[in-house]
Amino acid sequence: MARGEKKFFNIYAAAHNNAAELLSDAEVLLERERWATAYFLAFTALEEISKSQLAADVWTGFINEKEFWDVYTSHRHKVGRMARASNDARRYLDVETEQYIDVQEPQVKRRMSALYVECNQNRIEVESPRELITEDMAKSLVHTVRSAFHSIFVVTEYWGHQIGTKGFMK
Repeated sequence: MARGEKKFFNIYAAAHNNAAELLSDAEVLLERERWATAYFLAFTALEEISKSQLAADVWTGFINEKEFWDVYTSHRHKVGRMARASNDARRYLDVETEQYIDVQEPQVKRRMSALYVECNQNRIEVESPRELITEDMAKSLVHTVRSAFHSIFVVTEYWGHQIGTKGFMK
């Protein structure tokens, strides 16, 4: 199979590594009970994993460059492509607690609520990220990102499949 442009391999590697750093930062924030910011960083890590897998798919010839750019600019599409991560997370124990976590689907609106105070002209109440993002939400999403990395490792390193999403379809 012909390989695509090297820039897509570079995007794959950079996005994958950035996702790992974002997850590490989210884990530190979990320890400090900063649920909203941990949630935001974990969500961003999940998007970066999606981007890395998309770039790998272009590099391996599984999808074309146009599809990459169409999905690349949409938070909803990037997270939608990671639905399998939530499904995988339901099967994996949380290493720290040695129990299953109630996995919640990541939502773009919730990601925004993790950063911004919610208010509008028609409501008197103001909701801060601290009130909107719970400990369970943050732990669930961090667990989902960990599970996504574990799945990628298993597919590429253990099973020996190529990088990208094609290996998940076997």
